Amino acid sequence: MDKVFCADIGTTSLKTAVIDSTGTVVAYSRKIFEKTEPHMEASVWLKAMKSAMDEIFSDRRELRIDAVCVSGNGPTIVGQDGETLLWNAPVDSGYARAFVSPSLFVPRIHAFSKTFSEAWSSGKKIFSGPEYLLYQLTGNSMTILPEERFRDAYWTGDSISEAGLGDCLSRLPDFVAPTALAGKITSGIADYLSHGENGVSEGLPVYCGAPDFVAALVGTGTLSAGKLCDRAGSSEGLNLCTAEKIEAPGIRTLPSIVPGLWNASILLPDTGIKFAEYKKRLEEYEGRSFTYDEAVHETVFNDGIEAIYDQGKYMMLEIAMKVRDGFGVLRNAVAGTSTVFPDEFTIAGGQAGNQEWVRMKCDVTRMKAKIPLCHDAELMGDAVFAFTGAGCYKNIVEASEKLCRFEGLLQGAFLE
Repeated sequence: MDKVFCADIGTTSLKTAVIDSTGTVVAYSRKIFEKTEPHMEASVWLKAMKSAMDEIFSDRRELRIDAVCVSGNGPTIVGQDGETLLWNAPVDSGYARAFVSPSLFVPRIHAFSKTFSEAWSSGKKIFSGPEYLLYQLTGNSMTILPEERFRDAYWTGDSISEAGLGDCLSRLPDFVAPTALAGKITSGIADYLSHGENGVSEGLPVYCGAPDFVAALVGTGTLSAGKLCDRAGSSEGLNLCTAEKIEAPGIRTLPSIVPGLWNASILLPDTGIKFAEYKKRLEEYEGRSFTYDEAVHETVFNDGIEAIYDQGKYMMLEIAMKVRDGFGVLRNAVAGTSTVFPDEFTIAGGQAGNQEWVRMKCDVTRMKAKIPLCHDAELMGDAVFAFTGAGCYKNIVEASEKLCRFEGLLQGAFLE
């Protein structure tokens, strides 16, 4: 197998890339989701994939792909006809129960049953987010379980029963592992995607990715104790791979995809959103549009007296200090354990493409930053899953070590 079409379902867009067996991003496309009826967001995911393929293949008629892999956001719940309760969708407080279960999904399944009572009573299948797109591509139903220890974070018979959801386990597809063969592209989908000459044809293998945060950790090689990743997008997650399960205030610990290891994380819920709001205000003030890189550069290096630039610079410093403080919480949490806190971190997501912002973080945190060649690390994680599933590597760790590549280390002025 040589090339994989990788797709990651975000909250507002679909990111895609063709990645080859050397870990090189051969082509890339990001498609903003079309507006649709409320709670029908999943209904446009397949159309976005077609649009991305149209863009990627239109000028590359020689390009061939050998497989597809899909990851995406969660805990999103999708009905068989596209009814969608996104991971961040607010639910009526009357639906939000104080579950004893540690499940991330059961409370949202409960909310789905009330929000979409007609779909719920129909008895049709219920999917987690990316698995709905896999179902559309292959006609097969499944739920991707990152690792066996995640069962409680998904659902069990007991947690479903305690939530008063009745006998709905038969509607929740069976668990499969990342790298599993989800199935093959059906003839109808192949005709819809209309890229048979480029390998998007009936029978093309489709592999299971994982929830997006798991895919990003795989795609940055955050798979051994002491590896640290800052996944920065609309929100920001600070993730430290640990040898022991860490229990401390402000830290959410879930199993690593690697058996025996754990992922201790701190969520900064709106850092990217705040900068996007600032960028919009800056564009209104200046009367012109900015790319994100331009907005960062103008903000960092503007020495004028305009208050808006000072506000932006203060906001960026505030975000960097939140990252520093989060790293401090993680550092203190692993003190005295066998996990050694590192002196560098990997940054993935939109901020990874802006060296000026990354250097500011390096200055504030007093740490160095590794920049992956594939900034959208979820896509590289998908490539790891597909090549592993196809038998090119013996496991995810080996594939990640071979495919995940980096631009090098960045450091702040304090180290220069």
